[in-house]
Amino acid sequence: MNIKGRMLGLVLLSCSVGSTAVAQMATPSAEHKNLAAEVGVWDANLQMWMAPDAPPMPSKGVETNKMMGDFWIISEFKSDMGGMTFTGHGQHGYDPAKKKYVGTWIDSMSPYLSTQEGEFDAKSNTLTLLATGRNMMTGEIEKSKMVSKYIDENTKVFEIYMPVEGEEGKWWKSLQIDYKRRAKSDAKLQ
Repeated sequence: MNIKGRMLGLVLLSCSVGSTAVAQMATPSAEHKNLAAEVGVWDANLQMWMAPDAPPMPSKGVETNKMMGDFWIISEFKSDMGGMTFTGHGQHGYDPAKKKYVGTWIDSMSPYLSTQEGEFDAKSNTLTLLATGRNMMTGEIEKSKMVSKYIDENTKVFEIYMPVEGEEGKWWKSLQIDYKRRAKSDAKLQ
């Protein structure tokens, strides 16, 4: 066997040993199992505020969530916002090393990726994520707070808060989405 053949054999062996070890070590936690509660098709009623004192702009949308393996929830959101089609994709999971829920978000209105990290409060049944991204108009780094309140297994409220300029620790609501999960027989993918 030549040197290339030996190297290829070693690489394949190390990959198979590594993947076996990872498969044995990677066990979903309770936090990962909680993510499965998001699976399904959700009808969405939106209200968006462009500024703290602006009137809300209503819209409707649909969110479809699927599990990718046992660790990640993959979301697709579609809506018509002011006559423009909006599509967004999120990936959310739980990072056991950080002991935090984590995620990313991209959408059709912005060239920038948003990253999220936060915690779930079991008492209030609320997931709060702090997000870092860029303002789609200015390109400047901006923070936001995303709050998901689970009312029951088929109802949730999602809100995004933006920081009040010049007032550290104060937030104003820029988005609220009231979700209702479709019955499984109605859960046709959009």
